[in-house]
Amino acid sequence: MLLLNSISKVIQAFSKLLHVDIACFNPEGKLIAATEEYVRRKGKKVYVPFFNTLYGHHITFLHQPGKMKTCDGCHFINNCPSKIELVQDMIINGKKYGYLTFVSFSEENEKKLIENKEFYIEWLSRLKEIIISILRDTDGFKVKDYMDLANTNYIFGKSKSHTQIHNLIKSIRNSTSSVLITGETGTGKSLLAQYIHKGSLVSKGPFVELNCAAIPESLFESELFGYEDGAFTNARRQGKPGYFELADNGTLFLDEIADLPMSLQPKLLKVLQDGIIRRVGGTTAKKVKVRVIAATNQSFDELIAGKLFRPDLFYRLNVIPIMVPPLRERMEDIELLVVNFLEKLRDRTGKYINSFTDEYIDLVTSYHWPGNLRELENVIEYSLNIETGQRLTKNSLPHYLLNKQQLLQDSKPLLEPSLAEAEREVIIQKLSHYGSSYNGKQKAAKDLGISIRTLYRKMEKLKIHS
Repeated sequence: MLLLNSISKVIQAFSKLLHVDIACFNPEGKLIAATEEYVRRKGKKVYVPFFNTLYGHHITFLHQPGKMKTCDGCHFINNCPSKIELVQDMIINGKKYGYLTFVSFSEENEKKLIENKEFYIEWLSRLKEIIISILRDTDGFKVKDYMDLANTNYIFGKSKSHTQIHNLIKSIRNSTSSVLITGETGTGKSLLAQYIHKGSLVSKGPFVELNCAAIPESLFESELFGYEDGAFTNARRQGKPGYFELADNGTLFLDEIADLPMSLQPKLLKVLQDGIIRRVGGTTAKKVKVRVIAATNQSFDELIAGKLFRPDLFYRLNVIPIMVPPLRERMEDIELLVVNFLEKLRDRTGKYINSFTDEYIDLVTSYHWPGNLRELENVIEYSLNIETGQRLTKNSLPHYLLNKQQLLQDSKPLLEPSLAEAEREVIIQKLSHYGSSYNGKQKAAKDLGISIRTLYRKMEKLKIHS
């Protein structure tokens, strides 16, 4: 990750100095680092067959990207957003490190690149040397490292609140203290937990996730702590390790922790205090070293006041609290998130669309997103499936989002009813898709990121009849 940050910082510095967009790819055509505008316009992968033809040519000046014979097969054929590109292969002593490119997306910069071709070629060569020197200091570059970094774009953004969260996570990377993540449904709590794990001291250990709302109360203890042979009827002959054992020397992520049965809370507290577990039906204690991250979308003040959650367990979990804000409070991140979802959903939808109209993004940023990131991803996927052009337009948005009653209201008193109505609409949409049977409701609840019990409560509250 430090490697990628170093290359990214160098590229950003060169881009500001030269007033040009820059991208660097590995030999498989996957992005190592790039300017934000490049990612927004062209995504994170290149057409490898075309770039392979450039190896050995040192520097190639592309006057008509998307309209050359070698562009056949590229999804940007006849519609490339690049006006002009200056491409250099990165080869040292026969070893291929990838490709580096200077790109212009405007006619003004296109003219500048043509008129100052030798100047830009010299700086391109300098940047190549710097990047290769960084790459050669490692034992090899793994694309997975970039993808891990790229995934954080779904969590972080430019907003002040998420910058603060990012800085907090940096400050606790050498800690194994418990973390409690709170926030509304669909805000990315699970992704955040994974990100914390990957940057922690136990990153080489397993990341084990348990949704507390999905385990029947009668099976919870055996699932959490495991069981021995003969512990109960139909128990496995060899017994079974529990989630704590599976997460030994790693991280155990307890999602929907507020749904943990009261009967199990003292036992979880005990394990957090001394790190010792005992399987159901067993007599031998086992020491485990597990970093616990918990998450919920419920209010602990209400849970504790209603005697549904032990305050001592809350304090033990809440050593490092992180509150993830809803998407409506970080609207400045919307455009970046849309760009990332377009990239993420390409293979699933078979649509290689990289941009959107101003009207589309205006409507998207005018909506209040009660389903947060999960709802935004669903809308982008819907738009990609529906869109027939080369850019996302207003016509590809779902009807409920276009309803003026669903958009943000300037008047504060109207905000809460609007939010409730939007949430009701989303739930009805999911139930219409999956059906109103119990299995259908289970699938709808899973898609919404809530438990089946929470779904029933919301249906009752919002007067949704099945």
